[in-house]
This record gives sequence, structure tokens and C-alpha cells, in this order.
Amino acid sequence: EIIDVEYFGETPVSRQVISLQNERRTSYGMYIRVQNELTAAYNELRDELAMERFGRRYDQIDANQQEAIRKLYPMRISEAEPRQQ
Repeated sequence: EIIDVEYFGETPVSRQVISLQNERRTSYGMYIRVQNELTAAYNELRDELAMERFGRRYDQIDANQQEAIRKLYPMRISEAEPRQQ
């Protein structure tokens, strides 16, 4: 899909979704660690793009710039029902 994104112009954007499924015996701690790793991966991508485009980390750019980057790297995580064992 190609969308018009402020600061970037017409840009292709992935419609990807990360599907997360755990087993019923998965500990809450492990579940949170996986969620944190996924969030960290998105943050890393967003930081790299912010540095490339604006010369600053994602958390240092203004809200409009952050919104533009979120449009390019939207965090889409789907949580499926736990698997039976």
C-alpha cells in the first residue's frame, strides 16, 4: 500500500501483522518479556528512521514527526488464543 506521509511523501507501507501465540503454561513473565522485545524492535526501527531523516532519536523529535514515523512503522500485534497442550 502506498500512502502520503508528511515529511516522507508517497511511501509504500507494509500491512504486516505480527501474530503472537503462546501456550497455556507460558509464564506471565515470559509473555511480558516477548511483548517487551517486540516493542523494543519497533522502537529500534523508529529510532533508525528518525536518525536518518531528522538527525535525532524518535523520542527527541516532535509529535508530528513521531506520527509520521508511526504511519511508516505501525505496531500491529495480533494475539491468538493460547494453544492447547
